Amino acid sequence: MLPSIYISHGSPSLALMENSTTNFLKNLPKSFETPKYILVISAHWVTNNLKILYEDKPSTIHDFYNFPRELYELTYEAPSSKEKNDEVIELLQSNKIEIQKEYSRGGYDHGVWSPLSFLYPKADIPIIQISLPISYDVKELIYLGEVLSPLRDDTLIVASGSITHNLRDMIWDENSTKIKPYAKIFKDWVVEKIENADVDSLINYKKEAPYLSLNHPSLEHFLPLFVSLGASKNKVGKSLHDVYMYGNLSMDTILFKE
Repeated sequence: MLPSIYISHGSPSLALMENSTTNFLKNLPKSFETPKYILVISAHWVTNNLKILYEDKPSTIHDFYNFPRELYELTYEAPSSKEKNDEVIELLQSNKIEIQKEYSRGGYDHGVWSPLSFLYPKADIPIIQISLPISYDVKELIYLGEVLSPLRDDTLIVASGSITHNLRDMIWDENSTKIKPYAKIFKDWVVEKIENADVDSLINYKKEAPYLSLNHPSLEHFLPLFVSLGASKNKVGKSLHDVYMYGNLSMDTILFKE
């Protein structure tokens, strides 16, 4: 069975870099068999209700501004699969989860193609992308993951976000080794709860997690974690990459193997 994973995808500029994080992502697929499909839920496609990207040949969306020209020239032309899309839709609907087909989004946002360009640079594995339904509470996101879990027989489930994500307080110096204490304290709290399957504390993160608002002025980069958590049978994850960029941006990936 393939894992479900939560990837902190970092800045769009990561796609142009060579560092410990890009090397880690390149080597991550060695930890499990090659999937037939990849299902992604990204922090960069937020909708009120759940949607699924239903396009034959999704393009590469450059959904960011004021970055180097080279970044806008990158493409990731992975196919999709209408057949697999239909399977996902049927699976969700049979478990009383409503989902709508999205025909005109245009393609994959950088929460999809940036990390996958390192994991699977050939772009030859069909991608199924579902949106992040902002109307869902945490328990509903976990249930969504639980319903998707059977897909792990042939599908890698990827939740793409960031364990910490305060863009306004970054240190824009790639050589800086200073880590903001609030980022480390929050990240360590999340990892401790995940590695001990403390689902109750995670569900109550708004009350229990330290420095939540400092790490997540908005929640869209944190919420995909709960889908990957839900897709795990034993709810135990493993932190794989304890590295920070820009002083407060955790690049941690959480692997749920069971």
